[in-house]
Amino acid sequence: MTTDALVRSWLYVPAHKERMIARSLELPADAVIYDYEDAVPPAEKVGARGVLAEALPAVPPDGTPRRYVRVNNPRHEHLFADDLRAALELNVEGIWLPKVESAAQVQGVSAALAYEEERMGVEPGTTRLALLIESPLGVVNAHAICAADPRVIAVQFGGEDFSREMGLPLVRTGEAKELLYQRAAVATACAAAGVQPVDVIWTALNDLEGLAEEAAQARRLGFTSKAVIHPSQIEPVNAAFSPTPEEVAYAREVIAALDEAVAQGTGVLNYHGAFLEEPVIARARRTLELAERFNVG
Repeated sequence: MTTDALVRSWLYVPAHKERMIARSLELPADAVIYDYEDAVPPAEKVGARGVLAEALPAVPPDGTPRRYVRVNNPRHEHLFADDLRAALELNVEGIWLPKVESAAQVQGVSAALAYEEERMGVEPGTTRLALLIESPLGVVNAHAICAADPRVIAVQFGGEDFSREMGLPLVRTGEAKELLYQRAAVATACAAAGVQPVDVIWTALNDLEGLAEEAAQARRLGFTSKAVIHPSQIEPVNAAFSPTPEEVAYAREVIAALDEAVAQGTGVLNYHGAFLEEPVIARARRTLELAERFNVG
């Protein structure tokens, strides 16, 4: 995935809350997921489609976050098809699909999208798919899910549903250490499939320091972004997944040192005690690309 396509913060917004939808257009989240699923009470799920359609501008205003909709899983037959049609009418970039456990589920939804695109006159294949892996079976099938269809751009590990199925304690430890294996497995599967890995939500809304620590840990695990559920969480997450000024400065030094070494006829060098070779240089280049993408450093 190119750095131009990367998202650091994915903000969930309930689709039945008009004021939250309006406010989301002013927030610094890289992308917003307007939610028809868990954030909406069962009695309001049908009505949420109309609320979102009324509140969301047909054309995204300049500078506003990228727009996605999380639909209900296809097993909810009385909701899924209408969710999908309603979402496509909103001029969003893509669909978030919850509770994915197999590649076949992804491919089935992709086929449904193709049908709706043709019916609505939308350019074929342009609606993207992002997925949630939220169960033990989903983790076992993670790579097949991530690589299931060309529409897939991102996959999030959903820690809350997973913890319920595993019978884990109600209160998580800091940095979600009890989910370390599963988070790393999903991040690795995403990297292997070339899609963006999205880390778990942080539910302790008043603990922004804890959020920053978990987001930093997620970056060390290979995640490139994190889902958020409150506006106050956006800035710490954006910061965690952006290169620091120190990282940018060091990346520039590394590139300059390599250029000098190549000019002298060598491809590797010892730079201040660090052995520099192509994989290190590639990471330095990516750091500079991210700095330009997110205007940091």
